[in-house]
This record gives sequence, structure tokens and C-alpha cells, in this order.
Amino acid sequence: MVNLSSAKDDGVTTEVDINETNHLVATKWEQFNRSVDLFFTNEGNRKQANRSSIMFFTSFYKKEGQVLEKEYNFKLRIDLPNTAKNLKIVIEKQQDELSDALTDNSVSDKKVLKDGKIKKGKSKNNYAASANIFLKQSKYFVSFLHFGIRLDMPLNPYAKVELVKDIKTKHVNINLSQRVFYYRQKGLQEISQVVLNKQFNKKVQLDFINSLVWSEETDHLIFRNNFVLYHSLGTEKGLTFSIGSNMRFHPVRYESFDTSLSYRQLMYKDWLFATWTVGADFPKENHYKDEKFAQFKIDLFFKEKD
Repeated sequence: MVNLSSAKDDGVTTEVDINETNHLVATKWEQFNRSVDLFFTNEGNRKQANRSSIMFFTSFYKKEGQVLEKEYNFKLRIDLPNTAKNLKIVIEKQQDELSDALTDNSVSDKKVLKDGKIKKGKSKNNYAASANIFLKQSKYFVSFLHFGIRLDMPLNPYAKVELVKDIKTKHVNINLSQRVFYYRQKGLQEISQVVLNKQFNKKVQLDFINSLVWSEETDHLIFRNNFVLYHSLGTEKGLTFSIGSNMRFHPVRYESFDTSLSYRQLMYKDWLFATWTVGADFPKENHYKDEKFAQFKIDLFFKEKD
């Protein structure tokens, strides 16, 4: 944990109450969201959790043989929880879901290129305003419907259907999900996932993530296998080890392998985090030779406590 302090001109050292500043920003943002919610619904119920938040992050990414990539960005989330019982209106800055499904999430920024390959490093995130509707919960699946618009220029409306099923067994937990998207600019997208989760104890957990991804824009069907091992090292700090592979169909071949090791730690209070990541990619176009990379990332959160 870091000690944030400053010295006044008179020599008296006082601790900078940055935590109070963080709390003030989070409180004002949460109050603004509830005011907007009240305007639309005339309901001032504070029992419903408000998940509005602001996050600033700074990222430094360096791949062997390439220049250092820097990014200073933020994610803004507006949540109006009382708009309707099963309806959530959210405005947030989001990454591409196809990219998230095809990578190990060790690197904060990545995107799927038009040839179906993954590029790590600085990428374009988009604001999206969406209405997320809970449809039905049955013994088979929980279903959601999302309508929204990505605030690109020109505007990019989209719709998403999501089906989720959790199966708990004695030895392993199984999560099944099916997501189908339609973007006006990019057409249809599909993500099917089967996640096997095993928690050995309170500190060690292993996920085996299997993703099948298709996009009308790239017309590539890609299958990803990813083992992710989480090891908690105490309060708000831990290690994550990941190893994965991407296989393309037609023709059937492995496009890439990747591995990474990340260490994340809470640096101050409950809202300043730092993450150090090292790893390597093994792409087919480089004859599967290792391409080492490293990333340092700082996350600063403004969020009211539940």
C-alpha cells in the first residue's frame, strides 16, 4: 500500500485526503444518476443498487521490436436502476466483445482485425447506450434482450440476445452462454461459450474457457481454448496465469498461441489498482516464434459503495 502525503510550506506534513475527493466524485456521480432516474420514473427508491461508476486508466504496452504504446482513457457508466422492474438503461464505454472472447484478457486493449486476427495494444473503444431487458428465467436458461446504439459516426444501432445457464456439480461448475449480435455497420456476430470452473480452495481457482466466435464482417469461424489459473495472495492482490490457443476453420489450423502472467494489487484505499503483465504471443505468420510483451496499467475507480 502506498502512503500519499504532502508537505506544506510551513513544514507541517499532512496526509492528502485523496480518499475524500474520490468519495465526493463518486457521490456526486451517483446522485446525478439517481436524479435522472427520478426524472423518468418519479421513483426515488434508494434500495435498488445503482451501478453507476467512473474509471480512469493509464496503460503502457510494449511488444518486443515495437514502439511503446501509451493510452490514457476512461470508462463512464450510467445506470438508471428504477426505470422499470426488468429494464436497465446503461451508457458506458465498452470494448469489443469478440476481442474479449478471443484473448486471455491479460492485455487491456485488443481488437479483431478484418482478416480475423487479433491485434493487441491500443484499440478503439466505443460508447454505447443500451436498454437491457430481462426476459425470462426457466430451468433451462436465463434470457436477456439488449437494444442499443454505439455512438460511432455514423451511429451504429445494435441488438443482442443472450442466453445463460449455470450448472453446479460436485466436482466442477459449468457456465453455458450464447450471444447473438446484430450491428448495422458490421452485421451479425455470434459467441458461444462453455466455461468449466474448479475452485480448489479459497485461494486457487482454475477456469477452462472454450469460445466459438463468428463474425459476418470477417466471415471467419474461430475456436479458442484458454486455461486461466487464479491465485489469491491476500487482500486485493493476486496472480493470474493464462495459456491459450486460437484455431481457425476452413482450413483448420492454429492461428496463434499465447501465454501471460499478471500480478494485480490494490495500491491505495479501495479504488487505486496497479497491474503488471508479462507474456508472449506465438502467431502463425511468424512461424510460431515468440513475440514477448509487457504491460503496466493503473486503474482509478470512482464508485459509491453498495
